[in-house]
Amino acid sequence: MKKFAKKSSYGFTLIEITIVIFIILLMTTISTPWMKTFAESTRLRSTARGMRSLMEFARTSAITERTEYVVLFDPTNSEYWLSLKELLNESSGGSVTDQSRTNLTAALEAIAEREAEELASEQSNNQNMTQSNNRDQENQTNVTRTGGLLGVPNRIPTGIQIVQINSPRSSNTNSGIQYVTFYPDSRAEEFEIYLQSQSGKVMLLTVSQSTGRTGIRELNEEDIQQLGLNTSNQ
Repeated sequence: MKKFAKKSSYGFTLIEITIVIFIILLMTTISTPWMKTFAESTRLRSTARGMRSLMEFARTSAITERTEYVVLFDPTNSEYWLSLKELLNESSGGSVTDQSRTNLTAALEAIAEREAEELASEQSNNQNMTQSNNRDQENQTNVTRTGGLLGVPNRIPTGIQIVQINSPRSSNTNSGIQYVTFYPDSRAEEFEIYLQSQSGKVMLLTVSQSTGRTGIRELNEEDIQQLGLNTSNQ
């Protein structure tokens, strides 16, 4: 008769299980700081790209609509948003009061009315009414294209903060709201904004005065030390 091989009853001992658990915990402990730093770097770059996109949109809108646009930054509340320059009020002390979050409809209607009056004053006597109406309708569309973005706050993620802003209205201070203006002739105010993560990485966004374009780059340790920024964990 054929004999069957005896099945092995071998299993894992308590020591083997303990070793496996220890290895898993060791690998987790080693990888957790790296994963945290990687996540912070990703949020930092994403935030910088979001700011650049909004500033590029403000530049394009200023050129298209022949109206001055601004992007405002509030380091205290970790927010930034798009607005019209004429909606801003500045006190003698240099602080900014932003009204772009209220009465947006009235503001846009006022701009449309003003643009229509300017258009009418430029019309020559030989222009017919149809051409005038078409140009007026096109102007109205351009004015309202940014209505869905004006005054809408963009939140800066937790762990990312604005550590420095350089603009014509600041002296390396972050008190109150700061902003950069984009003009219809494609120019802008010279502007710099520094973003920092908890791990100490810093991204710099710069706006060119002559072209209005926004540049972005990550600073190395030497640049950060020269600027005197605090690179310790926040």
